[in-house]
Amino acid sequence: MKSSLLALLTVLLIAASSCGPSQPLPLTDQEIAKEKEAIIDVANRYNISSASKDWSGIVELLSKKVTFYGTDSAEVLRNFEEFQAKINQQWDFYDTMIYGDMVDIHIDIDPQGQLASIIFGVPCDIVKGNKAIHYFLRVSRTLKKEDGKWVICSGIVGIAKTDNTWKEFNNNTEPEPAEGSKQP
Repeated sequence: MKSSLLALLTVLLIAASSCGPSQPLPLTDQEIAKEKEAIIDVANRYNISSASKDWSGIVELLSKKVTFYGTDSAEVLRNFEEFQAKINQQWDFYDTMIYGDMVDIHIDIDPQGQLASIIFGVPCDIVKGNKAIHYFLRVSRTLKKEDGKWVICSGIVGIAKTDNTWKEFNNNTEPEPAEGSKQP
């Protein structure tokens, strides 16, 4: 009787544990490589859509809720309306934007392939009229899986300093304080 009761209890425990929520299995190295390719594709498609001023192309790459930090210290965009207004303002500012190839790509992805970050550098030329400005941007994006596809849920863009920037900085003995910074 004891052994029958023990066997029944063991079967019930096994059955109960198999009915609970299970954690997805970790991705294999091949699956991680495939997911990283998909993440790079999302970042590239975002750059292409931005350069071609294609709002609908950008929207399909975004999560349902977004947060973006821009190159200006006041740019903290927490919803689609703010983000679209800022994008439209940027698009009105220039005639053409040309992104180069992404470099120095670094991707972290969680073991189950549901959350990831990508950081990369990208040359960017902005043309307005007969003036062109060359930037090198450092971009960071956080992505998550929604409905089986990678979408961007947050990001930040910074303009990397160049040797020329440092020369200009060294020649300026009293730089202007950054907007919003505390003064001594």
